[in-house]
Amino acid sequence: MFAEQESATAEEISASTGIPSSAVYRHLTAFVEIGLVHQGRTRGRYCAGSLTVQMAENYRREVLNQGGVRARLRRLATDTDELAAFLIARDNDVLCIEAAEGTRVIRCSFSPGLSKPLTFGASAQALLAHLPGDRVSRAAAAHGLTTAQAEKLASDLRRVRDQGFAVSVGQVDPGVWGVSVPVLGRNHDLVGVVSTMAPDFRVRARRESLITLTHAAAQDISRLEAHT
Repeated sequence: MFAEQESATAEEISASTGIPSSAVYRHLTAFVEIGLVHQGRTRGRYCAGSLTVQMAENYRREVLNQGGVRARLRRLATDTDELAAFLIARDNDVLCIEAAEGTRVIRCSFSPGLSKPLTFGASAQALLAHLPGDRVSRAAAAHGLTTAQAEKLASDLRRVRDQGFAVSVGQVDPGVWGVSVPVLGRNHDLVGVVSTMAPDFRVRARRESLITLTHAAAQDISRLEAHT
């Protein structure tokens, strides 16, 4: 059911599958514990868990793309000597699907299977800028943004759409700079984002180079997606 729709309540699952509500709740408890299902920030709603999403992404990459996404991330990490990641929007969060490390170590919140709120930070904003307005509003409400914060977010997203990428410093992890570029599929639908992350002090002299390399990687992966 979660392969066909983004989220559902236990009652909706029961009605759709014919499984009694008591059994649905029992299964959901077990699935949440092992990561197959995720309990959303909106009370009573569930969605595909990090393990399920990662399995689906692994299938898509390895079977359809023959590992092309992973290989391109590794090349980006080699070119930049920094952390490269592929992230998607899941419910109201940003989920890291794949990451490749450069020779320089960085500690940050994004590693495969981990998620952060879909609000601020380069990865979140590059995703939100290419999602429908109702998804943006839902994410803002789910994470408790004030009216002023929501208005600033809307302004930031317009700028991201215009320039084609998002940049942030310290919005997810203190002192960490990030750039994120959207990956678009065959019909120009959003697939995810490619991000490069590095300590801010290492970025100042090569900011434009990191943006250019990340943009090139996103374009290459977009071409892979367009042929799947």
